[in-house]
Amino acid sequence: MMRIGSLGFVGGLLLSSIANAQSPTTANDAEYIKLVMSAAPDEIVRDATIVRIEPNGDTRTLKKGTTEFTCFVGNNVPMCSDPNAMEWAKAWQTHSSPPDKVGFIYMLNGDNGASNTDPWATKPESGNHWIKTASHVMIVGPPAKTMIGYPKAEDPDPTKPYVMWPGTPYEHLMLPTCAKPGS
Repeated sequence: MMRIGSLGFVGGLLLSSIANAQSPTTANDAEYIKLVMSAAPDEIVRDATIVRIEPNGDTRTLKKGTTEFTCFVGNNVPMCSDPNAMEWAKAWQTHSSPPDKVGFIYMLNGDNGASNTDPWATKPESGNHWIKTASHVMIVGPPAKTMIGYPKAEDPDPTKPYVMWPGTPYEHLMLPTCAKPGS
């Protein structure tokens, strides 16, 4: 096992900030890799780098990939992100301006829910429009704002494409897929 190296500062900061010791700590590395492998299509995850965020915030590379995708468990959900999405997520986590690039994230197991209006809400509360989306992909970054025609409602139908965090610098497209969680 190697400590994180190829992800550099951007990936390391992002992974540490979204983990908050929420990586499945009871799973051994083989079980963890199996879970992470469900985050994206085989063609993506097979050659991706797989990292594990430890309870103390350290990140270990479990499998060095040959593509630019990085897959991990964050907020107890497996996901795979390209480098642009990692930069976008770092900007979101640090409340800074997102890079002017399009990024892509796979979350084929769905998510645990998030506020659709407050990018930093951590739990459902009155008025924060908590929404849970099943299997989906995300197109992130300011250029995603140019993709018109997607609903920007506070309480969209999560079974159809919609804009999450509309009107914020972190506005992005949520695109549900027909894949079923765990498939």
